[in-house]
Amino acid sequence: MKAAFFKTPGQVELREIECPRPREGEVLVRVLACGICGSDVAAYREVEHDWHRRGHEYSGVVEEVGPGVEKLLPGQLVAGIGSLPCGKCPNCWAGRPKFCLAPRAGGGDAFAEYVCKGEEFWFPVPDLSPEEAALLEPLTVALEMVRDGAVSFGSRVLLQGAGPIGLMALRLCKLIGAEKVYVSHPATSTARRKLAEEWGAEVVICPYEEDLVARMRALEPAGVDSVLITIKPSAGLAEAAQVAAPGGTLALIGMEWQPLAQLRLNIDQFHFAKLRLVGSNHNPCSLYYPEAAELLRTKRIEAQRLVSHRFLLTHIREAFEYLTQRRGEVVKVMVTEGKNERTGP
Repeated sequence: MKAAFFKTPGQVELREIECPRPREGEVLVRVLACGICGSDVAAYREVEHDWHRRGHEYSGVVEEVGPGVEKLLPGQLVAGIGSLPCGKCPNCWAGRPKFCLAPRAGGGDAFAEYVCKGEEFWFPVPDLSPEEAALLEPLTVALEMVRDGAVSFGSRVLLQGAGPIGLMALRLCKLIGAEKVYVSHPATSTARRKLAEEWGAEVVICPYEEDLVARMRALEPAGVDSVLITIKPSAGLAEAAQVAAPGGTLALIGMEWQPLAQLRLNIDQFHFAKLRLVGSNHNPCSLYYPEAAELLRTKRIEAQRLVSHRFLLTHIREAFEYLTQRRGEVVKVMVTEGKNERTGP
């Protein structure tokens, strides 16, 4: 079978490797769709990695099941589950699986023709398309961040970064009934800014062309209730704290990709405003799959609007080059069966 291998910076090889066979309790799945995540792009461009496999937002059809598999059958459409609660740690025992101390990872190797994993790492999705199913994992990130950010009916929200997860978070905020959602995103990223506007952003601000803090203070003199940070915290946290209302919540999912990062924050201002900073992490993400599937099934999250480009596995190098070099045109890229094409906004 064909599988993609990556090495930083910017190296991709499609190799022929042996197709796995399902062992006891395992399921072999033919991959139909696998999304390119921001973490994949970071690993491709800058985060040091030797040759390795990637791909953790995926779906496919069950090809073969191993002995002992009871709930899945060949021909079923399934989504890969990124992580499961261990069920054994003190937090799981206490009924807090969201804070599992040792979540079980589903792995990231789905830029390939086939993947083989334990039955527990597959979620049946009979009512979704392969692309919708491949969005389940990133949608759980957005769900968790919106909840960690304490967004509720009537909230005023600033979203820093309108990538695919940020855009889904924007849509979730509007579904919850947030009164206003402001978005900060570079002007060069025209496709994502356009979709942010269409999905209900009050104002889309370019942080490189105007002073974000000054603009937000003019728009919301009392501050916003929640700030959702999908960009690097070192780039967004200081501004987020300056535009939050007293008692506001800052929730961040942005990664720095290094052990230590310098964060500049007026800690006295943070302290006296009684702000709340939450590190948002969806692991174990299986907790949110049923809700995410329902949001996609009912089109409250419109996958066809989010996925703008599709590339065949045999063109995966082209997919990463396109995403890196022509980012302004891209919303979300899927590696799929079928053909290379551009759709979406």
